[in-house]
Amino acid sequence: MSKDKPKGGLGKGLDILFGGSQSAEQVTSETPQHENITELNAENTKTGEQILFIPIESIEANPYQPRKEFDEAELNDLAESIRQKGIIQAITVRRGDDGNYELISGERRLRASKLAGLERIPAFVLDISSKEDLLELALIENIQRANLNAIEVAEGYKRLIDECSLKQDEVAQKVGKSRSAVANTLRLLTLPDEIKQSVKKGEISEGHARSILALDSEIDRLLLWKRITTENLSVRRSEEFIKKKKQSSGTQKVKKIYEISDQNKAAIKFLEQKFMEHFGTRVKLQPTSSTTGSILIEYYTAEDLERIVDLCKK
Repeated sequence: MSKDKPKGGLGKGLDILFGGSQSAEQVTSETPQHENITELNAENTKTGEQILFIPIESIEANPYQPRKEFDEAELNDLAESIRQKGIIQAITVRRGDDGNYELISGERRLRASKLAGLERIPAFVLDISSKEDLLELALIENIQRANLNAIEVAEGYKRLIDECSLKQDEVAQKVGKSRSAVANTLRLLTLPDEIKQSVKKGEISEGHARSILALDSEIDRLLLWKRITTENLSVRRSEEFIKKKKQSSGTQKVKKIYEISDQNKAAIKFLEQKFMEHFGTRVKLQPTSSTTGSILIEYYTAEDLERIVDLCKK
């Protein structure tokens, strides 16, 4: 272990998180385990920071964990690795008011250690009392190190802004991104909930989600998302679809036919929605009178037209 002491503030904790501490594998093999909590570095104790070997049952969950879902197969693989080789890197905690410890980072390691049957785990204890500092450190550490999907990262950015009173440029500086990258990621949160969940589940990629943002209408966004998932469209095909749609929309001028009552507007909107669900594309009803009118079904490629024709035959 290096004799150089880490710098003050959060920097000391981050220094350990990003590789400045002795590996937990060395710790577990060199440290006696006869006490309930074993101190591993007396030198850091003088600065108010410690690496301890803590009973897993004394560690409470991280309330600021941005990841809500964990892959069971990956956790089982990590648990088997821990059984064979031990913990390679200590988790990070802080002391709670009740004498237990509150997890800051390392939830996957903690969960896998429980699956592996470990009773105690090496943990770096940060001297943090402020809830704001805890939230900031936990979110930044998870955003930078965890394999989060784009929506989870965006939600982490938003929490830093809302709960830590940070501006976008301050968030960008803390996570090592440009301000535009942070802003573009935050825009993903404006997508409909169905699409955000689809990103979280891995059904569509971040590239797909960004391409969908190019459409202004929520209905258009949902229709494109449905096509991406049902037809397995690539990001490039999705972008081509959007380009052709915008070109088509730019040349179309829908004339105002006549005054439509609120009751008729509701009926027309309902029928348009049913048509769009059936054809998987935008459909517009254009009444010319109370009993006549036209139905406009949009298509953007030859394949799209063929698909719509096939649906009309059924």
